[in-house]
Amino acid sequence: MPYEAILYGKEDGIAIVTLNLPEKRNAVTLQMTREIEEAFADAEEDGSIVAVILTGGTKFFTAGIDVTDILSGHGEEPTPVRMYRTHYASQAVFRRIARMSKPTIAAIAGYALGGGLELALCCDFRIAAKGARLGFPEIKLGLLPGAGGTQRISRVVGIAKAKEIVLTGEPILADEAYALGLVNKVTSEQTLLDEAKAFAKKFKVVPPFGFQVTKAILEKGLNLGLEDALELEKLGFSLLYGTEDQKEGMMAFLEKRQPLFKGE
Repeated sequence: MPYEAILYGKEDGIAIVTLNLPEKRNAVTLQMTREIEEAFADAEEDGSIVAVILTGGTKFFTAGIDVTDILSGHGEEPTPVRMYRTHYASQAVFRRIARMSKPTIAAIAGYALGGGLELALCCDFRIAAKGARLGFPEIKLGLLPGAGGTQRISRVVGIAKAKEIVLTGEPILADEAYALGLVNKVTSEQTLLDEAKAFAKKFKVVPPFGFQVTKAILEKGLNLGLEDALELEKLGFSLLYGTEDQKEGMMAFLEKRQPLFKGE
């Protein structure tokens, strides 16, 4: 499909989705969410793609949800019922990113605010340019993050810091985000995309199904008691012993060579 709100390309086994509404500081519109969903679906189905990078370029990731586009309803009054339906649709797109079976990396420059930070939190990993600002300003509009932000950030940084970020509406800088574990690495704006690509290439030597199973166990285990989580881990460990990739990985280790994983 032709894209208008994003750019979408593929390079050396990596899909790159670039938010592309600079005149709106990459504000997230309904059209943009539809195009993001289409691009991620294509990347998931493409067997040559090992990872996906989501970026907004070197100036800004995204200033957040486009209030005039989503909240106005194109002339309709923003009633609770209409907002519930609108956010149900947008949350579905965000969940689509979070459930991606391939590694996803957000490359953040400038700022990732509101829905922008929610997009980044849906990715498996986040790399930020030094000086980038991340936060949820919704409380200052009498709102709250409505696309998973309140729940995802508390699972990453803990409830106390999550309350501070969400309830004050004040953004934090990249270095503090790194200290909190909100981002995996801080780099310069000039090297941001190169760092994201280098990180993505790590997954060329990771078995696809092994990644998918292990990611699911890490995430699902968070909501279980320790004993149940350990049982889930044991089941996943046993399951992977039935794959061709496990056999290839063990043989490559013994033969001191790089494994050739096929996702089988």
